[in-house]
Amino acid sequence: MSNFPKAQGIKQTSRVAIVSVLLILFALPLLTYLFFLNGEHHFKTLPIVTENVLELDAFKTIEGEQISLKDSVSIINFLGNNPYNRIGYVSNINEKIYKDFHEFDGYQMISILPAEGVKDIEEIKSQMSETTDLSDWHFVVADEEEIKNFFNSFKSNLTLNKDLSSEHAFIVDKQLSLRGRTDDEELGVVYGYDTYLIANLNKRMMDDMRVLLAEYRFAFKKNRDEKIQMNEQ
Repeated sequence: MSNFPKAQGIKQTSRVAIVSVLLILFALPLLTYLFFLNGEHHFKTLPIVTENVLELDAFKTIEGEQISLKDSVSIINFLGNNPYNRIGYVSNINEKIYKDFHEFDGYQMISILPAEGVKDIEEIKSQMSETTDLSDWHFVVADEEEIKNFFNSFKSNLTLNKDLSSEHAFIVDKQLSLRGRTDDEELGVVYGYDTYLIANLNKRMMDDMRVLLAEYRFAFKKNRDEKIQMNEQ
């Protein structure tokens, strides 16, 4: 006679356990979707740090065309009298910001310089165009007073260099408001983003651009859904 223990019957899963698993698998995703659908008050937005930034009425591109900030998400940088001296900053923002976001509808990069700096721009554009589509990058010109007035409309804690250049890039939204951070752990209020190192852009500006563009996508979807509902009534 065998000394092995008697085989035990197969344990049956209770109906309650089965129903619980099914609820988790099917109901939880639905509840999560409904939470985000109705949670617009919890949607993260990029803070406004300055309202009513000046328009570029007194500025023209190096081709002589008028450019506008209204209804565009604009990244603005200041290249000064000798833009070629800023080529490292330009390269950093090109690689980490412009190339990643320029296909977003209504996005533009604007580089500001005085007339003295125009001589360098064609060489800069020639080098950049080998690897970059510059169709949404505008180089605009104004005199010293106009550049200073525009910069001062940011009402920031930053200053222009003597040659009218800056190490910082700025985000201006479609309603002419300067976007940034109001409670950064290291800097407190962030008006502009340091372009000296790519690591600086990785740390703040890339994330903040994603937040702002997601904000506009969310607003677009919300407006579209509301129009569809009105048309169906």
